[in-house]
Amino acid sequence: MIWTLHRWVWRLESPLFIGMPPAGSLSRCRLYLPARTLHGALAAEIARLKCGEAPQPDYGKIGWELALNCRFTHLYPAEKNDGNYLVWIPKYENGKGCRWYCESNGQPQTDREFRRRLLISRAGTAIAPETDSALEGSLRETECMNPWWRDETNRQPEPKPVFLLGYVFLRNNGFRRQLSNIDNLFVGGDTRYGLGEISLMPWENSLTDALVFGKHVNLSNEHPEIFSDFVWGHVPTDGHAPDDKIRGAKEFLAGWEIASPSKGCLTWAPGSSLEGKGCWAVDTYGNWIYQGACKQ
Repeated sequence: MIWTLHRWVWRLESPLFIGMPPAGSLSRCRLYLPARTLHGALAAEIARLKCGEAPQPDYGKIGWELALNCRFTHLYPAEKNDGNYLVWIPKYENGKGCRWYCESNGQPQTDREFRRRLLISRAGTAIAPETDSALEGSLRETECMNPWWRDETNRQPEPKPVFLLGYVFLRNNGFRRQLSNIDNLFVGGDTRYGLGEISLMPWENSLTDALVFGKHVNLSNEHPEIFSDFVWGHVPTDGHAPDDKIRGAKEFLAGWEIASPSKGCLTWAPGSSLEGKGCWAVDTYGNWIYQGACKQ
């Protein structure tokens, strides 16, 4: 076995902004934390912790080591019930679009309903320096994940906190100690204003059942593999994905590399479904790469 599988859970401590294409003056927010965003934040935090007497953190080296020894899935919203973390994951269905399913609740929620439960909006505007007042035409709103679930029909004596749940594949278990030493992390946009603080819950031991979001995995190859008819990572449409067999939404995904301009490609969005079950390798940034039809 090359990889070990772990599940980890983060608690949302402040509103979190993960940007997606805007709608007019509204800066829209994703309903999950992409693995690439998490990878960058972890690399930066580990580099700063290991900096010591060095003149500056070596972000490139730590990022490369993290990519070599770790793989991450996206983190999806979860709620805690009777000591168990129950995760919500998206699924695209023919004629119904994207709906969100919870493992303990057979009743799915539409994307609109789920956004209403999870998101809040923050108003903002630019300031005109000559008048020290709001700049005309700059009023905007920013969606953020709320640290507390908003449930008007099921009033609780105390609000329920929002957690983010995902999985970690480790090639070198020494990295588990480094990751466990991180108590708090800032991820996403506008962190300089206090957004995006998450705290790590106690780690779990290696998972013996080898399941990721209820799907079987293979931990013995160069890249960890997941056998699933749904994808919960981005799938690049680079000629390897079976585009004629996938149903869902497409989006252009881009990100910065160290010392290089922004790169991007068209991808299938998380929650897209595949005709039959496929084998998916998880790459450095949590993208799911199609390996062929599942033979299991």
